[in-house]
Amino acid sequence: MEITDAIAQPPRMRIETDPGWDPREFEALFLEHYPRVVAIIRRVAGANGVAEEKAGEVFLKLHERPQLQSESSNLRAWLYRVAVRAGLDALRADARRSHYEQEAAGPAAVQSAPIDDLLARERAAKVRKALAQLDPQRAQLLLLRHAGFSYREVAETLDLNPASVGALLVRAEAELARRYRELYPEEDNTQC
Repeated sequence: MEITDAIAQPPRMRIETDPGWDPREFEALFLEHYPRVVAIIRRVAGANGVAEEKAGEVFLKLHERPQLQSESSNLRAWLYRVAVRAGLDALRADARRSHYEQEAAGPAAVQSAPIDDLLARERAAKVRKALAQLDPQRAQLLLLRHAGFSYREVAETLDLNPASVGALLVRAEAELARRYRELYPEEDNTQC
């Protein structure tokens, strides 16, 4: 079985439920939303294992909030917002860990990956670092759109006016490019 197959099929989740959740309803919500939650977190954090772990945490948070099953709450939007935040938290934690590891490894640490792969991963890490410095709403907006959400879905998830999503995306992209240029002024930033 390939890794992508494992992501598409969520693991069976057994949680002892309190009186607030019907076990079958919770499992149905889990099975319905797990693949998209993992995909969102993977887009942010860049790693399957981290995405699956954080997705489990997102659903644990959902389990702890049975009031979200009420008619008035937008459960899907809540899940995707929490997923983006979990991804950003993982990204920040990874940046801190990488910083400490680089300090400990010193200048002798060398990557053995092919140059193209190395450059692509380096570029992705730089974009993630710039993304982590954005206002959370702007980061969420960019990440949800990049994850394939329509303007309507982005607006619903972030509780925005659908007519303003396009303008907000343009501003968020400009802010991301500005942050990237500040962090990496020596690079040609025409692609960011």
